[in-house]
Amino acid sequence: MDLPCFEWQKHVEKKWDGLSTAEKTSFSSLLDVDDILSFARSQTDSRDVTVLTDISKKYQMRKDSESAPGLREKGNEYFRARDYTTATMFYSQGVCCAPPGSEELALCYANRSAALLHLHLHQECLRDIGRALEHGYPTHLKQKLLDRRQQCLKHQRDDGSTKEGGSGIASECDGSGSLPHVSPAVHLRFSPEKGRHLVAREDVAAGEILLEERAFACVLIPGTGMRSGAQNSAVEEENPDAFGTEHLLCHHCLSRTNNPVPCPGCSYTRYCGEGCQQVAWQRHHCWECPFEGELRSLGVLAHLALRVVFRTGLKEVQKVREMARWTSAPPGGQETSPRTCQDPPELQLDGSYMCVYCLLPHVSGHPSSLRFLCAVTVATLCQSLKEAGVLQNFLGDECDKQWGGVWCPELGMLGAAVLRHMFQLRCNSQAVTVLRDCGVGCSSVSPVQEVRVATAIFPTLSMLNHSCRPNIGTVFRTVGVPVSPRGQPGAVCGGVMVTARASRDVISGQELLHCYGPHYSRMPTSERQLLLLEQYFFRCWCDACREHQRAAAASGLRCPRCGCPLLCAKLGYLCPRSGCDFQLAHGELSRRLQGLEELLDQATRLIETDRPDQAAQELQVAIRDASRFLEETHPLQGQLADVAARAQAAMGNWRQAATQLSRSIPAIQVQYGDDSAELGRQLFKLVQLHFNGQQPPEATSLIPKARHILSLHCDPLCEELQELRAIEDCLQGAQ
Repeated sequence: MDLPCFEWQKHVEKKWDGLSTAEKTSFSSLLDVDDILSFARSQTDSRDVTVLTDISKKYQMRKDSESAPGLREKGNEYFRARDYTTATMFYSQGVCCAPPGSEELALCYANRSAALLHLHLHQECLRDIGRALEHGYPTHLKQKLLDRRQQCLKHQRDDGSTKEGGSGIASECDGSGSLPHVSPAVHLRFSPEKGRHLVAREDVAAGEILLEERAFACVLIPGTGMRSGAQNSAVEEENPDAFGTEHLLCHHCLSRTNNPVPCPGCSYTRYCGEGCQQVAWQRHHCWECPFEGELRSLGVLAHLALRVVFRTGLKEVQKVREMARWTSAPPGGQETSPRTCQDPPELQLDGSYMCVYCLLPHVSGHPSSLRFLCAVTVATLCQSLKEAGVLQNFLGDECDKQWGGVWCPELGMLGAAVLRHMFQLRCNSQAVTVLRDCGVGCSSVSPVQEVRVATAIFPTLSMLNHSCRPNIGTVFRTVGVPVSPRGQPGAVCGGVMVTARASRDVISGQELLHCYGPHYSRMPTSERQLLLLEQYFFRCWCDACREHQRAAAASGLRCPRCGCPLLCAKLGYLCPRSGCDFQLAHGELSRRLQGLEELLDQATRLIETDRPDQAAQELQVAIRDASRFLEETHPLQGQLADVAARAQAAMGNWRQAATQLSRSIPAIQVQYGDDSAELGRQLFKLVQLHFNGQQPPEATSLIPKARHILSLHCDPLCEELQELRAIEDCLQGAQ
């Protein structure tokens, strides 16, 4: 939910409709952020704060001593059913709802430690045992907890690991110095047409790291359904969205965590350990905590814009505003895809707040009604925070001197900065994604889906212009915050990291280009250009867009009579071979394709309901029909082959599955490209099938190509690359 919830949007819409024509005209002419906020302030009062408070009540964020025991009992039910993963999730909910220092909190920690022990997560179990004892676990039950600790330590000794660990880090934690790290092969340039942009100062090979950067600020997106970890879990049958990203990921570094540590003030925010909890509290959550419900109501962009300011501090905001007054002038030249304003000589690639502030807000590009929505949202949020006394420490003592009712100069500065960032983020925010397995059962051929789990701002990455066929790829990783033996956060501040690698060879002087979302292989040209124009305010004429006519000419259809590729004509598709008069009307083609898609959907449902044998029969018919008029490179041929491989793998027919999956490779190559992440993952699945089918030569021959492609798009420690190394080691050892 990037923009505010529906109820708040309707409330602001009524205010907009209530403005006179003259007022709307006056507002629409405003391009200075301070002036826009001032107008919105004149249209808001305490009644708007009341409306926002009422709307936010549906997001219950307070500690609840009454619900915590029920959540713990729900966890006990799944524990008795031996569904320890789901039990852990409910215990975690109880941990977050239980008031600090309560016996219920200690009981939830203790019960969760038992589930973690059954899941063989020994370090996590030990941490929860320590937390239960620290929070006053009942004396008469302590021996059971101490026995569990000894059992857990014994398992660790048997495993060769005796380090208990106390950092709560669920992912790698490096000691990186200053960020971002920009390769010497990258150079910052400016032009009126492109704004600030990055180019290669020397030849760059595919796979070379060009940029590593920590997010300046990041906000987790709530409600994104993700598997809890148990296949076909009963909780998913009860409610598929029972556990979303907010329950499974650390709200500071986005690490996946099995034993989150709660915020002491609210039941919503949770962390992978005490280190992330303390850093987040110091940086922003101490001000956000009492208003989590309001922030959920006002959407991710408003929340992230506010967090950027909290993360920076008011003094730095004031300093940067004074240094960057030149940023109010719009950029000159033709607008292609610049997202930053004119570059002063002193501005460097240092990831500072100045780099964030100087990103273009594109005020004139936003519709007037949307500008009004953002401005009223920020004005009401600031007024609400000020009236509640939350910002006293942030704004300083001077804010007590009233100016315009509840507003003071410092609050006006905060609001203007938040509004500027809210405008900026529509064009400059980055979707943080993870790969989610959306398959069923234990099939080796499980489809994966990119899931957006958070929105972040990476100042240096934002300088990259767009191409629908980019030459760099990005991958995200999480860095947790370690804690010292005394419980203090370490030097590493943690957070979300992005690594940008060259996805293909780049020659010296060539611009580095990033895809803002609409990729040429996944979205038609007309849709891509419309999306980019509406959200980023430029019309894309990249290489892929200019070549779309040529791409459209390749229909992927074949003549069922002679096998010759069909050509697209005004009324349909024609066979060009002399003497063959075959024609295929557009309507007939649509009917045939729809029939194949229905068979594909039916086969997928059969696999998901444990009837792969029936699915294989259905697919055999569909593949035979498709081969009569579709080239092997047609996307539907690839989908049919992929699902057929899933059906065979579900029955344990590994070699048949590999044969089917091999048929999907040509379609994947044409649709996504020879160096695409999609092709890399497809080759990875094919290696798995050959390995399971005891076909070492076939698996060995594919490993180098799969590894090369995946290394262009994935972190070196990703699961796919690690498994490829393990398979290769196993095959070499068997020789």
